[in-house]
Amino acid sequence: MAVMSIAGPASTAPPPTLPAPARLRVGRLELDSPVLIAPMVGITDAPFRRLARELGAGLVSAEMTAAEAVVRLIPRTLELLSFDPEVRPVAAQLVGCDPGVMAEAAAICAARGAMVVDVNLGCPVPRVIGRGSGAALARDVNATARVVQAMVEAVDVPVTAKMRLGWDHASINAPELSRALEDAGCAMVTVHGRTRAQRYQGQADWAEIARVKRAVRIPVVGSGDVTDVREIRRRLLAGEVDGVVIARGALGNLWFIRQAVRHVATGELLPDLGFADRIALTRHHLDLLIDHHGEARALVVGRKYVAWTIRGCNGAARLRAMVQTLVSRADLDVILDQALEAGLGPGGWFHPVFTSGEG
Repeated sequence: MAVMSIAGPASTAPPPTLPAPARLRVGRLELDSPVLIAPMVGITDAPFRRLARELGAGLVSAEMTAAEAVVRLIPRTLELLSFDPEVRPVAAQLVGCDPGVMAEAAAICAARGAMVVDVNLGCPVPRVIGRGSGAALARDVNATARVVQAMVEAVDVPVTAKMRLGWDHASINAPELSRALEDAGCAMVTVHGRTRAQRYQGQADWAEIARVKRAVRIPVVGSGDVTDVREIRRRLLAGEVDGVVIARGALGNLWFIRQAVRHVATGELLPDLGFADRIALTRHHLDLLIDHHGEARALVVGRKYVAWTIRGCNGAARLRAMVQTLVSRADLDVILDQALEAGLGPGGWFHPVFTSGEG
């Protein structure tokens, strides 16, 4: 894997000699970091996955994909499952509730290069749960186990699952569901520490995630409110989880991925990026988008990343208005150069709120 061209600031002190967490194994696959990236709708496309791997993430994933659309070979859906052989390991995440369809879709994902196939059991959005998928499927432990078993029998790559604690606080079933999935051949479970009823509100309950870890022998990865690198490392070393998923905590600040990976591995605390380096990182991300999508489409897809980067700068409102008409690399350079000249405003960095289909 290529190393990102932006080195970032060096830490002010040599890294301490501290214990490192155990290696995370997903079936036969050993990851080089237990810091993983969540599948996020509209975010984790091929360029984002490449950048996340450059920053050190142990596993990256395509965004949630409907199994029915995969088996129907819908071109736009298959585009989401375009896996660069240089960006590995990579997972696909499927959502659906029919065992046969999910098994067939899993086989297609594996044939296209997915090294892990994940089942979304956490998506809380009505259009998904209304079809009996996502968090709705997870309410029926036996039905969910049948889906996972069918997928395990259909592919040679590990099958994993991402769930919430339960439908609501009166029906928390993550430990029971995880045991059933382990029996069905699931190689790893990721638990988001909220219920479906909470959506993205309130605090993730990591004590409940740790209870799942005690209930099964397969790896358990925790998700929810992952914003503190020290807390990530503490949870791993304490054995509360085997890995941690970063999602919203990296949006608007992708450098957080590198900080988390380095701190988990060595105990070293990398400083935050300065304004100029954040802009340089965004330029790099947009370059990857342009290489993948072509300039016209990339600069539409990439507008949100530019807006997040410049929102904290002086005169940001005027520059954000320019972002809405961004159509060329020359436009991008003008916006980022003006933001760099304006400098970071007194309010500091902007942290976007993300509420997509990430479960």
